[in-house]
Amino acid sequence: MRIVSEDGSPKSVDRVISFDWNLDSLVSEIESIVKNLHVFKRFPREFDMPLSQDEEDEDDFQIGKLFAYDDDKYEVINDNKTLIEKEISNQVSALETKILQETETFRSAISKVEEYREARKQVERRLDRQYKRKVAESLETHLAFQERARQENSLPQETIRAEEEACSDLRLEKLRLKKLRELEATNQWLKSLSNKDFSSFEKRIARVVRQIRGTKDNVIAKASEIIRIFEDPLCPLSISIEAFAKKMVSASRNPFASSYIIVDVTSKFPQAMDILLAEFHKACVYTVPRNDDDDTATNSSDYYERLDSVMRLYGALVQTDVCENIHGIEHGWAWLARFLDKTKVYNLATATAFNAFLQTAGFGLHQKYKSQFLKAANVVREHLLAMFMAERDDLADLQMIITNITAYLDYQMYLNEPQGRTMETHLLSKEFNAQVDQQNNNHEMTLPTPSRLRSLL
Repeated sequence: MRIVSEDGSPKSVDRVISFDWNLDSLVSEIESIVKNLHVFKRFPREFDMPLSQDEEDEDDFQIGKLFAYDDDKYEVINDNKTLIEKEISNQVSALETKILQETETFRSAISKVEEYREARKQVERRLDRQYKRKVAESLETHLAFQERARQENSLPQETIRAEEEACSDLRLEKLRLKKLRELEATNQWLKSLSNKDFSSFEKRIARVVRQIRGTKDNVIAKASEIIRIFEDPLCPLSISIEAFAKKMVSASRNPFASSYIIVDVTSKFPQAMDILLAEFHKACVYTVPRNDDDDTATNSSDYYERLDSVMRLYGALVQTDVCENIHGIEHGWAWLARFLDKTKVYNLATATAFNAFLQTAGFGLHQKYKSQFLKAANVVREHLLAMFMAERDDLADLQMIITNITAYLDYQMYLNEPQGRTMETHLLSKEFNAQVDQQNNNHEMTLPTPSRLRSLL
């Protein structure tokens, strides 16, 4: 039995010969095939018709052809999709590769720029160091040249200044001695014209000087008493000044107490200082350093003891700072510097003068000038002492003084305040003081024995 299809149903399905389609045409074709597969659903009722074996085989063949056609289309679609995905993947990979290459190129360029910048910095630093080194060398050369020129110019000036200062000191010495002579002449003239006896005032001053002790109350009292004598209208001031200067310089005990009184009195009567210094010059020529020897020097122990006493008092005077000191520490420093520079005679007299001055003025000089004093001490140790040791005359006494100076410097005794510099605040008993004053009034002061020189040195 043959099945006859109704009009309008497709009798056969044409085979697709060309695969040249797009996605829309493919979808349209698939929909058409689906419609053809459901064409029998139009009938309102179902019918069952037995078919022969040949007809069934033919139908299976037609259906197989239809599904084979669908599988081919599906494979084509998948293959096209795979090709598209692969192409997209290839393009993405190529783009990523290109981006990586460009990134690497950029990094390489940045690295080269950084290397160039660092190289330029190193070059600039090297050039800067070279420039600074050249500037420093030029500056050092310029400063060395200026220093050398300054030294060359200053040497003659320093020599001239030192000579002028030495000449100035000698002129001051002569001027002070001239004032002293004029004062003595004036006093002689006043005494000859007046019927009054001024010796009582001179004796009062001598008594006060002999009564000087190393206590604060005593020093204040004696200075006040001398000032009252100076202010006494019954005695000319010039006579009082002359007596005061002579008695103070001749005093051989208590150099620090005596120097306190000198400074106190001369701060109120400054004209007395030149007369006092003139008496120092008369008593000891080494109060003004010089390059010649003392013409009045003798080999007696009295001469050296007197020299030691005067220089100790002079050293105590220059370092006294209880009030305004007209002849203060700067004069002591000038004396030390000129002694080291100008002294050309190295004998027992110059050694005695230097040692006595150092013992009383060394502490005050170190307190004031510190490192400069230490430099001067090195000059003494390395130069002055060697010159003294080369002296062959008076070797025993000179060696003792050299030993004292060496010990003073090596043991740094200038760091310790010398005994008597600070006035004691308590007094001795009145009976003892009265007894000593009575002895001083009855007896003139005697010079120490020659053996005392060794204890003083």
